[in-house]
Amino acid sequence: MPHPTLRRLLATRELGLSLLGPSDAVPSAALDTPVSWAHGSDLADPSPFLVPGQLLLTTGTQFSAEATDSDYDGYVARVAGAGIGGLGFGVGVVRETPPGLLDACTRAGLPLLEVPYRTPFIAIARAVADLIAEQAYARNTWALAALRAVSLAALRPDGLSATLAELARQLDRWVALVDASGSLEIAHPARALSADARVSVESEARRMLSAGRRAASTVAEAGTVVSLQTIGASGRLLGVLAHGGTGDVDQAAQQVVTSVVALAGPALERGHELDSARDAMRSALLRSLDTSAALLVELGDGRPGTRSKARPGGRRAAPSDSAADDDDEGTQAAAAIERVRRRVAADVSSSAVGTFPVAPSAVAASADSSATEAAESGEPGEGGARTTKDGTHAVARDDTGGAAQASALLAPLRAHDRNGALAESLRVWLEHNGIFDAAAREMGVHRHTLTARIRTAEQLLDCDFDSFADRVRMWEALRRTT
Repeated sequence: MPHPTLRRLLATRELGLSLLGPSDAVPSAALDTPVSWAHGSDLADPSPFLVPGQLLLTTGTQFSAEATDSDYDGYVARVAGAGIGGLGFGVGVVRETPPGLLDACTRAGLPLLEVPYRTPFIAIARAVADLIAEQAYARNTWALAALRAVSLAALRPDGLSATLAELARQLDRWVALVDASGSLEIAHPARALSADARVSVESEARRMLSAGRRAASTVAEAGTVVSLQTIGASGRLLGVLAHGGTGDVDQAAQQVVTSVVALAGPALERGHELDSARDAMRSALLRSLDTSAALLVELGDGRPGTRSKARPGGRRAAPSDSAADDDDEGTQAAAAIERVRRRVAADVSSSAVGTFPVAPSAVAASADSSATEAAESGEPGEGGARTTKDGTHAVARDDTGGAAQASALLAPLRAHDRNGALAESLRVWLEHNGIFDAAAREMGVHRHTLTARIRTAEQLLDCDFDSFADRVRMWEALRRTT
């Protein structure tokens, strides 16, 4: 975290400090060097007790009246070598500021401040402490505001990208996300990374990902300090968050970055689960299309391209001159199904399939309902088909195997849950997308009661309800057994 500077202390009127020597004798950057603390010492060699960035205060008792330029040069060389940010001389306690000391500081480029008699050294130390606390409070306030901003961004539909964009704005640095394969996926601002910086970021990210452990790293690229931090747990890294710019990142900013890393982990995990769900849905759709194409033949009279017509009473009519029309219809339907099947199979990233708004379990439920209605409304036909009242055909699907599997899956819960409270609580909670408050209100129980029931069900079923896949699996099992 940035500390107060000599320039800030000189501007504090209560201290009455003044810079000695020509204004151009000390580099301007030296006055902007952070001051970590103010320390008083009259030792001839205080360097062993100094740390870089300190303001050293002295009354000059270590200098005799016969001190030479060489004595002053030696003293300044020792304290400057310890890395102090400046030297403060308290006048009127023992003597005025020695001209030889001023000349030595000017030659070394070390700022020399005159401290008036009325200003005790403890007041300077207290002023430094107050300024440090003031800046710490300001940075903490900024961090809270920044965390609120990135949290609100995470609620947007494009949550992850919006969060990274907000982080870049708050840090005033570019922010990039590298995926699990080591390729740059998102960058904000879009053109902030040069080609060389991108290569450097991806190379370092791949090295970190290949190690398989949570880690942080810093690299320098063309005057830019780039910080990288892995996302995810050791053994299951999901990517790397990188940000770069001039200067270092202080503790407050790092807290915001760490919070974004924590937000990015579940978002990327959900992305992987959604990809798996899309693949499963795509496979199911392909199987359904293949089955539909087969039914065009199965529902005919055994000859490709023809189909029998149902007479009233469920009897079949012999093929007639309209068979050619039926052949055209069947051929067109089969061709249409084949075109759709090829499109789904080829378009592995189809947003039409990948962003289907209905859950797979809901699609399955709709299919079950349609098949049952078709089976119950018609009469037995050939090959497991039933003829409906309007003369069309439907296939009744035997789902006893799926129900048996669902019952076996829920058996540990049923054995423990004699009155059905756990199963009903789990069903209502899943239907409310895992929102405890809404589910508890519907059931008329306290939120803590519902939470305890869900955790018990989670243990009995040996699953993780933070996982999208486990939630869908248990919802489907409950649907099939109720």
